[in-house]
Amino acid sequence: MKLMLVTNLAGGVGKTTSALAFAVAATEYGKKVLIIDADPNAALTFINGIENPRVTTKEFLSEEYPLETALIRTGERVSLLSSSSRLSNLELEKLMSPERFREVTKDFDLVIIDTASAPDHLLQYFPQLADLVVIPTTLEILPIRGALHAKEFVIAGGFQKKPHLLITMQLNSESLEIPEYLAEDFEVLEPTLTRDKTVDDSQASGKSFLTTSNHSEISAQYREVTYTLLEELNLI
Repeated sequence: MKLMLVTNLAGGVGKTTSALAFAVAATEYGKKVLIIDADPNAALTFINGIENPRVTTKEFLSEEYPLETALIRTGERVSLLSSSSRLSNLELEKLMSPERFREVTKDFDLVIIDTASAPDHLLQYFPQLADLVVIPTTLEILPIRGALHAKEFVIAGGFQKKPHLLITMQLNSESLEIPEYLAEDFEVLEPTLTRDKTVDDSQASGKSFLTTSNHSEISAQYREVTYTLLEELNLI
């Protein structure tokens, strides 16, 4: 099992969109994928068409219920561990051990974690388990600030590599100039992702745009990025 953490301490950067797109693309490449909604706002859960789930990430991580009871199989062949506002009450000392987490998720090729856009217990817990950290961001100052803060948090949490930076929602990716300091702090992923209306349209359908707009430019871009990440994880 390989674990990918998707995070940014600023909102509105395509974090949840990216986590779901990575999961769907990885299944297209033949991988068995678990995506975990680790955000009390439960945006990932909602865009998969689920509201007020009975068993969530909170109950799983505190070992109140086994993984098989908590899992939801989506229409895109991804296994989802859903979330709700109850997750904000999760106590760090009640979390299962990292060793136990790896044991119970070992049947998956890839586990993707969609985190909250604010510091919390789980941003201290998951970095020690992560094989890759991907930080989506636009190039405005507040999202970049959120990306830099997220880097500090994951390193403090035990992640020991340089995080990957995914530039999202750009109008023209071909002429884009990425600030030099970002290349020093992060591994910058290519291609840069363009802004695409199909992303917003897909969220009302309960599916990723990789399914609803299979041949769109943004779908091709996410598949390319996902393939790069799977290669780095030695899953391809």
